[in-house]
Amino acid sequence: MEEERDGKRKRQSKPTAHDFYRIGQDIQNRSGRMIRNSMSDDRRFREFFGASVLVVMALWNLLVDTDLLPENGQIVHLLWTLYFFKVYPKQNVACSAAGGTRGAVDPKTFRKYVWPFVSAISDLEQIVIDFESRKNSGSLNDCLLSVDCTDIRIPNHGPRFASHKFAGKSGLRYELAIDIKTGNLVWINGPFPCGAFPDLLIFRQLLLYFLDEGERAEADDGYRGEAKIKCPSTITNSAESRAMQQRVRSRQETVNKRIKQWEILNVLYRHDLFTHGDVFRAIAVITQLSIQNGEPLFQVEYDDI
Repeated sequence: MEEERDGKRKRQSKPTAHDFYRIGQDIQNRSGRMIRNSMSDDRRFREFFGASVLVVMALWNLLVDTDLLPENGQIVHLLWTLYFFKVYPKQNVACSAAGGTRGAVDPKTFRKYVWPFVSAISDLEQIVIDFESRKNSGSLNDCLLSVDCTDIRIPNHGPRFASHKFAGKSGLRYELAIDIKTGNLVWINGPFPCGAFPDLLIFRQLLLYFLDEGERAEADDGYRGEAKIKCPSTITNSAESRAMQQRVRSRQETVNKRIKQWEILNVLYRHDLFTHGDVFRAIAVITQLSIQNGEPLFQVEYDDI
């Protein structure tokens, strides 16, 4: 009876950083090495799994606490998923790494666990990406957000998907908004075919209607002509104001860069396009968790009153 109670307590206890390092070592082919929780351990962990062990622990705990953990999902399967995002390996390489010292796992087994985790992490968007939180800072500015779109390369699908950022090759476009005061990612919309949906059209489809009366958003000159957008080329803008706006937009680009550090969103997407939205949202969730857990964006001074 005592052993049964001990077993339950063990199952209910949250895993430690050491647990994640130890399980990750097998995928890194470093089983049995001493774990010191040092900077070098974390650097290796990031190289394989794209995020710090602190962020991955927060992600795991959130999946458990919200009952989104896939059936029979274990830490190792979450690490498989993060490795898949970070490296985007071909099938044989992915299965070999996932099996670690035990040998390659079957491709069906890899897919069985990875794709439910992709979906589960994506579902955390409603919890982690909090649009209403833009009001929490108490800012009196009429611009609480910066907004921009980012394009992700996909196999060619014709003119409707053509992106000028990829010299006319196909892409999917996502709209992202950042809370100016806190640097939190608070909005995702997409995907849209790049050739059919310029940034301003995407904004006018949805985000425009979520802004409060009198509220505007900071954006680049691609949004010129929209009353709900503050652009740098406004004729009444002072040099000081343009510099302030430029810093806000530069931080927006930092978020795009963080998202594209995951190889799956940095190279040609090889999987079913119907899965692309879940992959992007899952990585956006991880990006926001990193902002919340020790890796904030740089702060900006912003005053448009």
